[in-house]
Amino acid sequence: VLPVHAVTRRIGGLTNRLRSDQSDARMSFTTPHVDFLNDLDNYLPLGTLILPLGPSSSLGNQFEESYPEAVYSGDLDRDHQARELHRSVWALLCLGWLRAFARKHPQAPGQIQVRVYVLPADVGGKYMERTDKHWEHLKKLMKYIDTSSERWQGTQPSKLPGNEGNYSTLEHRPENQDSLFYIFNTLPSPTPSSAVSCPISSHAISCLLGGLNEVPGLRTNLYAYQRRSAAMMIRREVQPTRTLDPRFEEFECPTGGKYYYDRTSGLVFRFPRFYEEAKGGILAETMGLGKTLICLAAILATKGHWPSVPPQYSVEQRHTRSRVGSLMDMAAAAANRQRIPWRSYLQRMSTTGEEFGNCRGILERNMPSYTIPAPEARRSRRPTNVQSGKVIRLSTATLIIVPQNLLSHWRSEIAAHIDNDALQIYYVDSNQSVMPSARELQLCDVVLMSKSRLEEEMSLNSNLKNTCTCTEAENSRCSAHSSTSYSSPLADLHFLRIIVDEGHDFSSFGRKNNAVFALQKLRVERRWIVSGTPSSGLLGIEASTATIETLSGINDRDSLLVMDILERRRRSGIELQVESSVRKSALLQERKDLEKLGSIAVDFLDLHPWSNTKGGNDAASWKQYIIPNDDGVRKPKSLANVLKSLVVRHRVQDVEKDIKLPLLHNRTVYLEPKWHDKLSLNLFCMSLAVNAVTSERVDQDYMFHPRNRASLNQLITNLRFSGFYWTAFTKEEVTKSIELSRKYLENKDGLEREEEGSGSLRKGDCEFLQRAIRVGEVALRSSSWTAFSAAHELGLYIDDFPQDARKAWSLTEDTPEAPLIMGASQIAKAQSFIDTHLYVSDPASGLGALGKSTMNKLWNSLQSKPTKAVENAHGDSPNPPSPPKHRDAHLSTSIQKPATLGKRTVSRTKSIHSPKRATDARPDASRAHDTASTGELMPNRHPSALKSALKSSSTTQPVDPIDRSSILSRTRLSGTASAKLSYLLDRIIVLQESEKILIFYEGDNIAFYIAQALELLGIQFLIYTGSLSALRKSAYITTFNATETFRVLLMDVHQAAHGLHIATASRVFFVNPVWQPTVEAQAIKRAHRIGQQRPVYVETLVLKDTLEDMMLKRRKNMSAQEHHKAEKSLLDDDIMQQLIKDADFIPLLPEEVDDIGKQMAPLQKPQRLFGRLNRGEAESHDPDRDLIFPDGMQVSNRKRKASTMDNGLSRGALASKQKKVGFRT
Repeated sequence: VLPVHAVTRRIGGLTNRLRSDQSDARMSFTTPHVDFLNDLDNYLPLGTLILPLGPSSSLGNQFEESYPEAVYSGDLDRDHQARELHRSVWALLCLGWLRAFARKHPQAPGQIQVRVYVLPADVGGKYMERTDKHWEHLKKLMKYIDTSSERWQGTQPSKLPGNEGNYSTLEHRPENQDSLFYIFNTLPSPTPSSAVSCPISSHAISCLLGGLNEVPGLRTNLYAYQRRSAAMMIRREVQPTRTLDPRFEEFECPTGGKYYYDRTSGLVFRFPRFYEEAKGGILAETMGLGKTLICLAAILATKGHWPSVPPQYSVEQRHTRSRVGSLMDMAAAAANRQRIPWRSYLQRMSTTGEEFGNCRGILERNMPSYTIPAPEARRSRRPTNVQSGKVIRLSTATLIIVPQNLLSHWRSEIAAHIDNDALQIYYVDSNQSVMPSARELQLCDVVLMSKSRLEEEMSLNSNLKNTCTCTEAENSRCSAHSSTSYSSPLADLHFLRIIVDEGHDFSSFGRKNNAVFALQKLRVERRWIVSGTPSSGLLGIEASTATIETLSGINDRDSLLVMDILERRRRSGIELQVESSVRKSALLQERKDLEKLGSIAVDFLDLHPWSNTKGGNDAASWKQYIIPNDDGVRKPKSLANVLKSLVVRHRVQDVEKDIKLPLLHNRTVYLEPKWHDKLSLNLFCMSLAVNAVTSERVDQDYMFHPRNRASLNQLITNLRFSGFYWTAFTKEEVTKSIELSRKYLENKDGLEREEEGSGSLRKGDCEFLQRAIRVGEVALRSSSWTAFSAAHELGLYIDDFPQDARKAWSLTEDTPEAPLIMGASQIAKAQSFIDTHLYVSDPASGLGALGKSTMNKLWNSLQSKPTKAVENAHGDSPNPPSPPKHRDAHLSTSIQKPATLGKRTVSRTKSIHSPKRATDARPDASRAHDTASTGELMPNRHPSALKSALKSSSTTQPVDPIDRSSILSRTRLSGTASAKLSYLLDRIIVLQESEKILIFYEGDNIAFYIAQALELLGIQFLIYTGSLSALRKSAYITTFNATETFRVLLMDVHQAAHGLHIATASRVFFVNPVWQPTVEAQAIKRAHRIGQQRPVYVETLVLKDTLEDMMLKRRKNMSAQEHHKAEKSLLDDDIMQQLIKDADFIPLLPEEVDDIGKQMAPLQKPQRLFGRLNRGEAESHDPDRDLIFPDGMQVSNRKRKASTMDNGLSRGALASKQKKVGFRT
């Protein structure tokens, strides 16, 4: 073997070419240095290079240490590769990092076989320096290396010279192109073992993996998958697995043996480098599988376990007593130092009747702590005060951080699953409550608080005040006395564990938020994020199966369905069949998801090597190694390995072995649009048509111009809302559109017909504009449409209204033989009047006079302010939208966000009797159908019994307060102006007697239209909207789940993705199809989850052959990448945008124009309006009286608006927040 200096001489003049960029790497070889480099055992056999044999080559058939001159073929691509290869090889040879042995190839004449040996980066560090920039040469070399043993031996024919080696093919393996969705859903299920080094933790894991009641204090029997998840949480906490540095891949040498290669940096290691996994991770069991219960089980199993003192503070930590302690004190201190979980021991012995009050007190008095040394004082000639170190108390407590609206959920779960005396829990329910001292908190097992309170606690500008409860014996060394600014007691504790529920909100794209800064100030040993969807891409397969339409009902873990979805979504967006813009959008979304995941791994979990100090010797870049390249390919195995080390989650097929949820039935209900539905949709098409034709689809006047994107998005949103009901168009706007269209057509009359279809004026535009004019003329001729639009009223149709009062109450010119057209607000006033006059001989007396007064006020207000919307039933008057600045003033309301027509979110209907009676919890189906669907009540022939019947809450059959002979008993709500509302009311009336109903909507006005109709029928409801205070949100969910009072919960669909548990509802309705499948899936999983006892039926209401019908069909045919691209707006989907541009008018039948009966969407069974028992005291009834607020406190309704969307916190709620903190033992 030739020595290295001989090889250097042999290189000769070629080294001069590299001198300019390699001069800093050249070194003077000392004798030990040469000895080290001459020892081939210090090198790794890397692989084989195949090169062309030059005409002047003197190589023989035996290997000799040399490297041949480059041979060029004249092919530009091949010559470029040859230059790159030879330049890298010569550079590494000069540095002594590489040795090469060449010979003529025995199997391929005209070729040279070169065996390449490389010096690993972790060998010979004392002999030579390594710089990062020179590893780039090795990266280039690796592209051409063949690692197979057959090529090394020369027993197989080799590739042509210049071809890439098998290292490059490894980077493009299919598994390296898998999508984030696929990797997340194919992670292996946890298989924990109790074989850990700590015997105490081993016992805790064994208890969890055991049978019923193995965990002391746990009332609920866990499913097997829940036991495994809780046990895996503890195992990862106490004994994190040592895993190979995820930046490196393991390879096999051609001669046997292993080495480790980092593709990004080019480093080659002989020995593996290991890192410990984080002491925690992400509990990502899918939605509805009991993540809260899993966390509580882990907390109970590790009750009393102590965190370790950080290594940097564990040296010379000795507690000095002021005097000699008693034997018990010293024993207690020793027990705490040895981290003995005495809390669980004492609790277990207390179950046998043994009490150890004195022992407990002494143990609590000798709780462990450590001291963080004070920073060294600067040298100064002036005398300075010697600063004492900061004392940190060790705590066995788990700190649980949750969104404000989930506080009540955690409290209810704790009450349901944990024995009353099992845990000592401290609840912090508001930002106004006083945080106790660190010593008091040290005695807790759990501290439960909201995310907003945590941010306030750890903020530098906190408005909170210091409190101190230290005794004189403790020398008052707490933070309350050390600073005038607030110092949180949480900062004086070292907690065992922190659990952040819905922790995906704590991560952010590209920056840190306040919550992350707050969490980083805490001292915690074990850290957990709890979220079924840590980011948009990390979504369980069950979310995809939940949105699939089915007629027979499916279990969302059907194996064939799951596998089909997984395979269809396996690739990350690199398919050639997908257009480049869609692929780019999907890749961008995946990068954002991985940025958020990186924020969790680095900022919260402190996962190494990603959290290594930047600029250090071993800094690791999350972006470089984890986030995909521009072509969608990520570094091999890096992402999969990281997710395995972070996520605790079961595959669906493994969960299916332990539990099957009730069947999920999901269907789309296609409804024929009625007159007002078609007219509203046509008016939107008219707006688009007039704009497109008159602007000639050019410049900023065209609605689809990029600068009008915000207005166009709002118009499309309003168009979708109009599929339910819409009154925002005004008579003036329609008239202006007609005038503008006619003027445009008059100006075009001079053009020759053959010009139509040329330039911006398309063929058929003039005819299309004429059709738009006819639509506007039909709307102006419709008395019902003009009345509903002017008054902004929900149109309802009434049969058998008292004849002498019909004309007074009618919104239109009354036709005696047709149903009476009234607004929901007017009907509510009429109902209220009759309900307050039930005890007089003629309850209808004065009804006509009230109608005249009411309607006169209405019309007078419209005449005085034509653009002002009429006040609704609750006295709320929306502000009219300001007109647009461009010339298309006819688009004003169609591109403006509609004003909210109502504010009340809780029903005023009084609950006289519960649908589930004490003597008949499950009423007979036929009887429930007869009474609930018609609203009929049994007649009462004794007027003296009316008052007692109205006020009675007994289980006897209710009596009719109105005599059957009165026309008021025959007055019926026969239909509405909305096909969807009529269908929804029919379903609610039948179902609400035996099932609870969850209705998802988009747009608050839709919720209030439904609420108005439910109020008229005496059905109690709650509206869960985004503008509610957190306290009221919590109260609504708790009340709906815990009581039978409210049968219907209306919820904004975008509020349904925040960990809400509504398993008491088994009927789910979407009043409009949802564009984002993930949003729809998460909404469905609010009801279809653990705790659900019934099959869940989901119905999505769609108007047949309308734009929303086309939208739903398009959504079903979109790929995952296309969904990512159009996630924020359906206009981002090119096909959907074109469908909107090409939207046509819905035909209006001639007989519908003037026939009121055919304009109506009839109810299957008309509903009684007057004399409903639960309407008797509706106006005076305090709706909040039936709500369950935290600690059972009721919010006063005096001198305030009880439950408005924008009222913030009521006085009663504020008062309750002042006292919502205390111990639960």
